[in-house]
Amino acid sequence: MTFAHATILTSAAHQRAAFVVLAALLIAAGVPLAFAWARILPEDAPPFTIEPGTFPAVDCEPPTSPKSKSRDLISVALLLCVTLTYLIRFPGMPISSFANWLASFTSANATSNVIIAAKIFLLIGSGLAACIAAVRPGPMRTPLIAAAGLALLLWLLGPILHAGL
Repeated sequence: MTFAHATILTSAAHQRAAFVVLAALLIAAGVPLAFAWARILPEDAPPFTIEPGTFPAVDCEPPTSPKSKSRDLISVALLLCVTLTYLIRFPGMPISSFANWLASFTSANATSNVIIAAKIFLLIGSGLAACIAAVRPGPMRTPLIAAAGLALLLWLLGPILHAGL
């Protein structure tokens, strides 16, 4: 085998490895996002009513307290920020068509500045989402930390992995 053949095989192996890592990172970042969005949705009512006294576990359950609306709004805002951060780095997302649409209303320089400012805002927002979720107890804590961390990792490694493809 010549040096050229070894270089081609090595290059193909690097491309496959970059693809596998990128796919794994996209899936790993998407799973906690899906769990977090599922936790925001209200739970379904049970299919049939259980009368007190007929099943012992019903009598032993503590009463559920209503959730605070402000906590839900903060969680939704943080989750939306992390989701947008994830979607910007998702391969095939039509960011350029949004930039072209925005450029039809403003100048090219203003469009570039708006896009850069939005990306910086989303990155900072995702980092803050992980930090806020780390200090606040609640059902959104674990999926929000995982989703924010993996979305930021995707943001960091995404361009490197795309270059490897």
